[in-house]
Amino acid sequence: MIYFLIPLMSKKVAKDWDTVSMLFNRTLWSCYNQTDPDFKILVACHEIPELIKKYDRRVEFLQVSEENAPIPTTQHEKMVDKGYKTHTLAIRLRELGGGYAMVVDADDLVSNRLAAFVKQHPNENGFYIKTGYVYFVGDDYMKVMPKFASSTCCIVKYSPQDLPSNYPAVMTDNCDDNEWIIRKRHGGIVPACAALGRPLKPLPFKGAVYVMGGGENHSMNGKNSKYQTRKREIVQMFMMKKKIAGGYRKSSQSTGCNPLPFVR
Repeated sequence: MIYFLIPLMSKKVAKDWDTVSMLFNRTLWSCYNQTDPDFKILVACHEIPELIKKYDRRVEFLQVSEENAPIPTTQHEKMVDKGYKTHTLAIRLRELGGGYAMVVDADDLVSNRLAAFVKQHPNENGFYIKTGYVYFVGDDYMKVMPKFASSTCCIVKYSPQDLPSNYPAVMTDNCDDNEWIIRKRHGGIVPACAALGRPLKPLPFKGAVYVMGGGENHSMNGKNSKYQTRKREIVQMFMMKKKIAGGYRKSSQSTGCNPLPFVR
């Protein structure tokens, strides 16, 4: 069993909710489209987006209230909001008994082989994505990312004791100072597991696509599209291109759910 945990921003924060919803629908379908049916998807959100596909009980939405999770107005508050929703997902995962879990950004894509792979390796501590792909919204190709750098990067086996049972008095963003592995920043999870004597192994295939350029990524720290374009120009010098069919052209009118074909 693998759990995919997705924290989703509020509609009241999104610059373009149609685009956020479209990207989320693709993320949700990429998690759901596993070759092995032994998985569950948990989504923490304020509002549930309109769903393009039909799903069974393996998809569960955990709606948070504005009273407990105020709508963020600053970049720091947005990261704390993501931390609150990650914490909500962690509490629910504890209630379900723990197991392999992967926190997935609401615009990234994952391989359809993950559920089958962890089922074949039930006794491991977990895995990290060493290499993957990066996709810039609007392109018709993905590029190999030799050192994967998205939040969608680790599959960790959590026991119930590894997970919180309640909320802290003061909520923070996901950071290395947090006592819970699941609440550490994505770059801190691998060393934290190693320090506990539970090292993660590299996933032996490209496990995810880091989607950039959708205009809503918290990790871009509020930078504008000019920053993204400059980063893109730098990255292009180092990346191998993979042609894909049906590249998404950004449009506020587009709500179709056609996930990019995952290049293995």
